[in-house]
Amino acid sequence: MSEIASKIKSIRWQRMMFILLMALMVAGADSCKSTGKLSKKERKAQIEQAKNQLKPIISGTSTLSYDEQKRIVGEIMDKNLNDPILNDMIIQAQQKLKTLLAEQNQAKAQKVDVARAALYDMLMNKDNKTADELEQELNAIKRQNLNDTEIDELVARVEKKIADMRSGGSSLPVKAQLENAFTTIANASKTGNLTQANATIQKTLQLFTSDDAPVLIIISREGSTVDYDKPTTIKRYLNFLMDMKASKNEIDAIMTDSNGKIKELDLINK
Repeated sequence: MSEIASKIKSIRWQRMMFILLMALMVAGADSCKSTGKLSKKERKAQIEQAKNQLKPIISGTSTLSYDEQKRIVGEIMDKNLNDPILNDMIIQAQQKLKTLLAEQNQAKAQKVDVARAALYDMLMNKDNKTADELEQELNAIKRQNLNDTEIDELVARVEKKIADMRSGGSSLPVKAQLENAFTTIANASKTGNLTQANATIQKTLQLFTSDDAPVLIIISREGSTVDYDKPTTIKRYLNFLMDMKASKNEIDAIMTDSNGKIKELDLINK
């Protein structure tokens, strides 16, 4: 009887030890999770996931932005998975990101150069575009969001030029404004309306860098050979139109400064 009782006690003791051992194993696993340690299976899974994330970055096929790719590489590094192959892939990804950043900076620099040239052309308005045409080109540049201080300053200057063109009562190209002014001065003087003629002269002078801006009149041109009349200034020429009561010259070329003001005017006999 005592032998049977002894066996029962032994079975109970083994069962208690088994339960205690299982409890310790579960507690140990929970402890690993709570302290951030990974099981071999979890570590392996994270390493494979990290490799798959790095592959398109290294190959240059990722559709993510530079900042998003940089974030992914940083997060993988922070995990400290310490896998030789993965570590080598991280280095490759970092080098690829450096190259990508350099390419992006170069591309932006090229866009800035193109935008700068276009904005200077707008200020000079060599093609005699209207205010609406200039504004359309300006908006295309603004949509690029180049975030460049010089470009922002030039944009502001072009915006002012467009506003000045409109506030001046006309959004016509400079060439058209000059031609209209020449005709108005001559016709107003011819009809005896000297007040209108003088007012038009003063308004036209505002388009030039100064009252002494040179005006060259071409009297003949054969190939590359050009003969000019005696040079004059814009103020003298406008007064000449009023005295002659006729406009007998056409605009051949307009030279402007960086602010869009006319610094020289070339005319040719009609």
